[in-house]
Amino acid sequence: MSTETRLWLLKIGSVAAVLGSLCAAIGNVLHPVTPRDDPRGVAQVIADSDAWTLIHIVIVVGIVFMLAGIVGIRYSIEGGIAEALARLGVYAAIIGVTIGLVTVFLDGVAAKQLADQWAAAPEAEKVVALTAVSTNETINFALAGLFNLSFAGVPFLLFGLAVAISGAYPRWLGWVAAFAGAGSIAAGLVQAFTGEPTTVSLVLTIIGPTVISLWLLVMGVLVGRRAARERSALQKTAGAPVERL
Repeated sequence: MSTETRLWLLKIGSVAAVLGSLCAAIGNVLHPVTPRDDPRGVAQVIADSDAWTLIHIVIVVGIVFMLAGIVGIRYSIEGGIAEALARLGVYAAIIGVTIGLVTVFLDGVAAKQLADQWAAAPEAEKVVALTAVSTNETINFALAGLFNLSFAGVPFLLFGLAVAISGAYPRWLGWVAAFAGAGSIAAGLVQAFTGEPTTVSLVLTIIGPTVISLWLLVMGVLVGRRAARERSALQKTAGAPVERL
């Protein structure tokens, strides 16, 4: 890979990391809160939300941009075990994003359609329609646990260790990501073993994604600054202007 291409990857990844973290945060903040242990209440909240699908599309855009940001961070870490961990983190993130897109569309599109059908169904058919909503929610909850583990968990644990080991960025930032990733892995495992929301899984699901979104935002800024410094150093070394990033 040429130096110019690498610098573009860093710059694009920097912007994507910032945009991705903001979109994910906005989507999660706007996402309506659904009640626990109340299938009818869940269906009602989904059916009443006119922005339900749009909010999930914003989250999807955020997830895709976050992956691009992760790729940018990976190319800013070079050499040794740190680069190896970052590479593995990208592979893990690709798997996680794939699962995440399925999860979010299942929740944002399928759940909305089923809830609307339940709301419009005659009273005699509402029980069957509500069963369909609850079944979808059960599948979505299972996939959400896997999403926590495979995207918010493993990739950020690996990238956190890579940052902490590399010394390319403040080491404490690496440990923050690593602990947040470990917490998300724990949340996914709790969801897998319980099969239903618990206080522990809900708390971990809030903390982990919030921390990694903020971490990615900060890293996006740092990667952008790194790309600018490297471009400036390249200009001085070459003694000629380099294409502006």
